[in-house]
Amino acid sequence: MLSHQLSQSLERSVRLPSLPTVVLRVVELARDSNVNLQDIIDNLGRDPALSARLLSLANTVFYAQHKPAEDLTQAVSRIGLERTLSLALGCSLVASTKKQGVGGFNLERYWQRSLICALCAKSLAESLNLSGEGGALFTASLLQDIGMLAMRAVDEERYLGLLVDANTHSELVALERRVYDSDHAEVGAWLAERWQLSERTLNWIRSSHDELVKTTSREQQITNCIIAASMLADAWIEGEASLGSVMITLEDYFDIETTELLASIMTLQEQLPLLASLYDIAVPERLDSNQLMLEAKQVLSDKNESLQRDIDRQREEIELLRQQQQALSLQAKIDPLTQVYNRTHLAELLSSSFDAKDEKFQPLAIIFMDLDHFKSINDRFGHVIGDAVLKNFASTLRDMAGEVGGQVGRYGGEEFVVVLPNNDEENATLFAENVRERLQKTALGGSRKTDIHITVSFGIAAIQAGDEFRDVESLFDAADSSMYESKRAGRDRITVFSSKDDCVSS
Repeated sequence: MLSHQLSQSLERSVRLPSLPTVVLRVVELARDSNVNLQDIIDNLGRDPALSARLLSLANTVFYAQHKPAEDLTQAVSRIGLERTLSLALGCSLVASTKKQGVGGFNLERYWQRSLICALCAKSLAESLNLSGEGGALFTASLLQDIGMLAMRAVDEERYLGLLVDANTHSELVALERRVYDSDHAEVGAWLAERWQLSERTLNWIRSSHDELVKTTSREQQITNCIIAASMLADAWIEGEASLGSVMITLEDYFDIETTELLASIMTLQEQLPLLASLYDIAVPERLDSNQLMLEAKQVLSDKNESLQRDIDRQREEIELLRQQQQALSLQAKIDPLTQVYNRTHLAELLSSSFDAKDEKFQPLAIIFMDLDHFKSINDRFGHVIGDAVLKNFASTLRDMAGEVGGQVGRYGGEEFVVVLPNNDEENATLFAENVRERLQKTALGGSRKTDIHITVSFGIAAIQAGDEFRDVESLFDAADSSMYESKRAGRDRITVFSSKDDCVSS
């Protein structure tokens, strides 16, 4: 949307790009779907120079399969109304701007870019099988930057400063929007409306500097053609390195292989001199196809390396997140003081082991342990020493259980449980005896003068036939009650639960 100030300046200006009466009349007639083609031809005939160019175009290699056109009627019929209109508009504007003069503005480069842009837009439309749109896109792309000439006409000194400051076309658009709250695409659409060009032509001009959009929509694909054509034209003028980079970028939006796009550009390069002569524009410097392909390959290689780095970085981030999640998950299962499983996870382990026997029977034993007279250790040596004893006991128990495939958990306070899958009552008893022996030989803490040795009361319950316990709770309760039986019998004992003889202590 044009700002009010810029709109007023354009309305008052007498230096805007203009079209001769003949061309304006042709545009007006072309808008009428019921127009008689002869009326358009009669109007074109009033401009001898334009008529000569139309005849020249009709007799170029583009239409070599036809007999030579001998008059304007044959020429217009051959090249079509849309191509006639684009040639009339382009030739008239090139001639008028050259005649008027545009100081401080590289007019030759401007028209070279516009013609390349028009050719590229038409070629892209054809590659996407957008039948019937190539000619209209040629016209819109040829005029997409006409707003630059208008903005220079209404605010010459400041606009020429923007041209100096902008290193690229996209930078120029950004500067225009910052200074004028609009850009030359909007101004170009305003001019197109003033000249009574079609609604879709002015919309295409207005959208010519938007961002490319990945889409299957036909209308957006057409708009993408004019946006991409602008990118290609800028890069074409800058040289092979820039063009190679843009070619790789467009692969993602047009599903066109770089080699196919390169072949199209080389074809357009061969057409360019003839069309440039029709529009009275100097031919741009030729591109080197080999160098262009090398540049494109280098850009693709850099892109792939960058993509691989991104993939590697994402993998590292995912692995770090996985490790962090794993650590958090483990932290939720671990008793913070002793670093063995906590009561909640211990119950889950026991339940899982109990259920597993139903799928494929294997014995299961659990050992409930309580450190004897632990309160006296805390009372005599303090809680710091007491905590150290608990940690050392848990570490010893974890190492020993790991050797036989067992798991250790702290049930609470000084109570610990060992779960021994695939171990029967006899193996569990042997394990408990080994723990007793280790504790007799190993001090778990103390002061400078005193080593602290502890004893433990054990309670064992085991599944050996498969039907001893109806559920995991009854198995656990059996081990717990056996441990208390060891306490009552004098501590530092191992008691094995027996459903027949109650409990057996040793």
